[in-house]
Amino acid sequence: MASPLTGIHVLDLSWVMVGPASGRYLADLGADVIKVESSRRIDPVRTLPPFKDGKPGPERSVGYHNLNAGKRCIAIDIRKPEGREIVLRLSQWADVVLESFTPGVLDELRLAYSDLSARNPKIVMASTSILGQTGPYAKGTSGVGTMGAAMSGATYQFGWPDRVPNGPWGPWTDAVTPRFIVASILAALHRRARTGQGCYLDFAQAECGIQFMMPAYYEYAAGGRIPERRGGAGSALAAPQGVYPCAGNDRWVAIDASEADRWTALRNLIGATLANREFDTLLGRLRARDRLDRAIAQWTEPRQGEAVEAALQAVGVPAHLVSRGNDLAHDPDLRSAGHFRRIDDPVIGEVEVEGPRAEFDRTPAAATARGPRIGEHTGEILREVCGLAQEDIARLMESGVLA
Repeated sequence: MASPLTGIHVLDLSWVMVGPASGRYLADLGADVIKVESSRRIDPVRTLPPFKDGKPGPERSVGYHNLNAGKRCIAIDIRKPEGREIVLRLSQWADVVLESFTPGVLDELRLAYSDLSARNPKIVMASTSILGQTGPYAKGTSGVGTMGAAMSGATYQFGWPDRVPNGPWGPWTDAVTPRFIVASILAALHRRARTGQGCYLDFAQAECGIQFMMPAYYEYAAGGRIPERRGGAGSALAAPQGVYPCAGNDRWVAIDASEADRWTALRNLIGATLANREFDTLLGRLRARDRLDRAIAQWTEPRQGEAVEAALQAVGVPAHLVSRGNDLAHDPDLRSAGHFRRIDDPVIGEVEVEGPRAEFDRTPAAATARGPRIGEHTGEILREVCGLAQEDIARLMESGVLA
């Protein structure tokens, strides 16, 4: 049975994370995704760990495979006129084009939406950059998701009130933006099915990040207050709520027992250390938050996190171990859902990557396959998609266009 996006063609001109992750979602749903790359200027994610068995190499990055699983790859120099022409031919084949260059680069290469849509008016093109393609700071502004996190306000909110902001881990907006990109592409394809018209989509990573930080803006808009970092304390209007130490090295559990029935259940479970009358009301718990948290930590700290989680959930208190990488890898729920899939690559052998992000009961997702090697499908794509003869491909190889 065909996957949901079987028959949809995607030209992926992006690199690193935000664009490739978006293409990966589409590939999972059955789209034929062609990644454009060059051995002279490889996708930087190929140079980033973790590498299988700790051995660096452009074909050994597990992160690369996770972001590009199931795609095909053509290696061309798009700055050469004949390389540009190949991209234009591929755009005639494509339903969707993804790109994540610094604003203005594709204009200089004459591969912007206006150039591609002149060849294929039905194309849906999605661009992503830190601040989008328009506005006073867009042109010439480049960066990665760590900059996007700072611009969106997330960096300021993460950390402890008496320490410097440390932000969410990694290139945060590179991780959140693909969710907006894919949903918008699917909407654009739906619109095209009704109208026959393609369109251009412009995504500013910082703005996508802002969607997750609006409560901070609301506090300022409503009362002029700038929310400060709270460490592990949780909401200023909820108690108890936060993370608490458990037995073991740097092990923690997240607990939210701020609602009345949950607080009663937690109080009954822990017993005497929470019997103080100042904890009877939410206002009292908020005023005595430090003492309350110390009392809860006194109970959690000598216990294993899994045992704390199980005991609290058994009485209806939301709680979960603060997961580390190894916890996720062995999580029984993720395993049963097939979240991780094993791929077999000729360079690194077997390794696990994430599986499809969505499953449909009537139209199954595409099988999870490894990411492509640099230029692995160049000849195949030039013959089958661009219609080039073998002698033309040989000439392009000799002239350095295919590299």
